[in-house]
Amino acid sequence: MTEVAHDDLTHWRAMLSSLPIPAALVDGDGVLLDANRWLEATPGERLVGREVDDASPGLAVGHDGVSRWRVRRLRTDGSVRLATGEREDTGDHLVRRFFSTGDSLFVVYDQWGRIVESNSAWEQMLGYNHDEVFGLDSWTLLPPDDQETRATVEQDLRDHGRAEPTFWMRTKRGEYRLVRWALHFDGTVGRCFGIGRDITEEARLRNELEHRAYHDMLTGLPNRAALLGHLQDSLDRGAAPVVLFCDLDHFKVVNDSLGHGSGDALLSAIAERIANLDAVTAALFGRLGGDEFVVVFDDANVDTGIAAADAIIDALRVPFVVDGRWLHVGVSIGIAATADDPTADELLTHADTAAYEAKKDRNRWVVFDSTLREAVARRFNVEAGIRTALDENRFEVRYQPIVRLPSTDVIGAEALVRWRRADGSLASPGEFIDVAEETGLLHRIGEGVTRDALAFAAEMAAAHGNFVISLNFTAREIARGHFANSLIDAVAEAGVNPANVLVEITESVVLRTDSSVVDVLAQLRASGIRIALDDFGTGFSSLSHLRELPIDVVKVDRSFVSDVVTDPVTAAMTRSLIELCLALERDVIIEGIETTTQALEIHKMGGVLAQGYRFHRPMPAQDLASLLSPIGRAQAA
Repeated sequence: MTEVAHDDLTHWRAMLSSLPIPAALVDGDGVLLDANRWLEATPGERLVGREVDDASPGLAVGHDGVSRWRVRRLRTDGSVRLATGEREDTGDHLVRRFFSTGDSLFVVYDQWGRIVESNSAWEQMLGYNHDEVFGLDSWTLLPPDDQETRATVEQDLRDHGRAEPTFWMRTKRGEYRLVRWALHFDGTVGRCFGIGRDITEEARLRNELEHRAYHDMLTGLPNRAALLGHLQDSLDRGAAPVVLFCDLDHFKVVNDSLGHGSGDALLSAIAERIANLDAVTAALFGRLGGDEFVVVFDDANVDTGIAAADAIIDALRVPFVVDGRWLHVGVSIGIAATADDPTADELLTHADTAAYEAKKDRNRWVVFDSTLREAVARRFNVEAGIRTALDENRFEVRYQPIVRLPSTDVIGAEALVRWRRADGSLASPGEFIDVAEETGLLHRIGEGVTRDALAFAAEMAAAHGNFVISLNFTAREIARGHFANSLIDAVAEAGVNPANVLVEITESVVLRTDSSVVDVLAQLRASGIRIALDDFGTGFSSLSHLRELPIDVVKVDRSFVSDVVTDPVTAAMTRSLIELCLALERDVIIEGIETTTQALEIHKMGGVLAQGYRFHRPMPAQDLASLLSPIGRAQAA
């Protein structure tokens, strides 16, 4: 039997007392040195019946031949060992069994932070077995550089007796798991009891969701929410941020011709090229969506923004190779600096407004200034007026008659929208259509105009026979989902012959938009509705598109009429244009006739249908109805 001084056991006795199972300290021969309250035994008696190899812990049969003990060395020379009971008749202690059955992590530390007990969930998470962690300094499982956590936790335990930290713990394989703990220190036994939960996957999922919330999925760049948040933080700190709003030029052509896969690849390449520019690396660079990117300098001046804009424009002059094709894109950039204490949204709007101005000439930059500020204010007032007018039903339809030459009989009319302002004056489309389209309000205006115009056309047809009604739509209206089906249904519900409905769209719109617009026009045409190409002759490649586009009627622009009497060249061009359209079996409507001489000249060239102030100005529905009455026709004649 090895002699062990009683004072030398003080440290181990404290550990022994905190264990919630029968436990004892024994010498190298298995003789009891001390026991905790769960074990009835007398020091000096043999507790362990046979030796256990000191090289590793193991099970030993007790002196009664029934009990089983797990024996571990506490001293390297084996003179003091810990024996914990594993009785076959009673099983583990109830406390250990309770904590071993759940998913929660359970561990007991002594006052020096050494592990004296742990459950299977804790051991499985870290990859250690029970014997490997017994007596282990728990703080060695934290990352080496995380001393702050240890200091904070120990301070909380000393001051309050409890702590609820979350920290990383190293597994046996060298990986780290994030654990949220509830720790309680019991000063009476000098032990710390901890219940924890492994939140590694929860944290990973939360970080992934947070990343998705603030980053663009295609490019990985910060998204609108991240950009606005960063911009507002800069403003709140009293900084003077500069914003660049970058709107790609001609990108839509790539999506339409090569597909969205190639478009996405091009966007990723563009994002990478801009992000690597020296002029941009000091800024926050992100994507708003679509083909719009934003650069935010936290504290800079306009010159910094201009230098970055020049660098971006120059960088995008170099073509990109996508799917084996050389692709060229440009960029229009708006620059806005802090002024008049703006919010993040306002500053971004200012840059967007400047980019819109830059896009008029493309591939250039424009700085937001007082002139644009006034334009923004006007636009805001117009938008507010449009919304109020929609709520108060103050959009009215005016009808400009279409006449047949030479009789000037009215065969139909073009429906034109007017906005009745609050002061009673009328605003023409040029004063509000662009704003209505940009704000997404145009379709509401268009729905009302279409409904009223079709109802009027049905009324005129019932009273006077065939009556043609011509409706104007923008490309954005036509590209809206279900546009064709909605219009076809509206025509049917109004009881109007589809052949008497003209859908007008400008030549420039058709030539500059994607194929979906042409597909919608073809669907309308298949239903019997006819398509009119407005302002013909003002765009490019007009003759070839006259043959290729799904159109039935050509409305020749007024620019061909103004000099048709005085200029032989204009007269020759107009005559040729009318003859070409008729040869292609397209009806022709000549717009803008203002004099009798012009009307006679157009008729001699073969023009049959016409519009213009020479005949009638746009008028309310009741005035046109009166004009079409027998008395009205007689008076007009």
